[in-house]
Amino acid sequence: MDIIIRTVFNNQNWMGKCKNADKDPRLYKCREKVVDVKFSNSGEFKTDKLGSCVCLWCYESTLCTEYRWVDEKSFAEANGKAYFVFTDVDGTLVLWGLSEVDHVEKARDVHYLYFKEFKPLPEENWVRGLRAKDILGTSWNRGTYRYLNEEQSENLQKMIKNRSRYVAEQKTMAH
Repeated sequence: MDIIIRTVFNNQNWMGKCKNADKDPRLYKCREKVVDVKFSNSGEFKTDKLGSCVCLWCYESTLCTEYRWVDEKSFAEANGKAYFVFTDVDGTLVLWGLSEVDHVEKARDVHYLYFKEFKPLPEENWVRGLRAKDILGTSWNRGTYRYLNEEQSENLQKMIKNRSRYVAEQKTMAH
């Protein structure tokens, strides 16, 4: 099955620890401790003197270098396309990346889902304004991923195509 993964925003293209983390409004989930990124010394959100994140552990910071996601569950049904989204400050989802499932590995108490190598879409090509209810038929609530049945996957592909076309039309009209 295809899989959609809800990440936290990473302002280094999911290839490093965030810079200006104390000022970037899209990093609200880290600052509000909605996600556990294992900050050193008591778990509080911290940055160095330059505003760079000092967390010890953040899967978003290596997603586009190690091409893997982790969970306690087995990812047994993941074997198709992989869609990557983050929740924007307005609560909608932003599609920022696409890949395919490569394989799953088990290590102690966790499972790693590996993807074929990919790069984030250029920000101007991100698909904004998506809603979990439109994709899944229900709200997302907890958890970082959902499997997509064939109908949901086809529906998401249509939303991506329609929104991408809309963004291209808007750019053409602006010139």
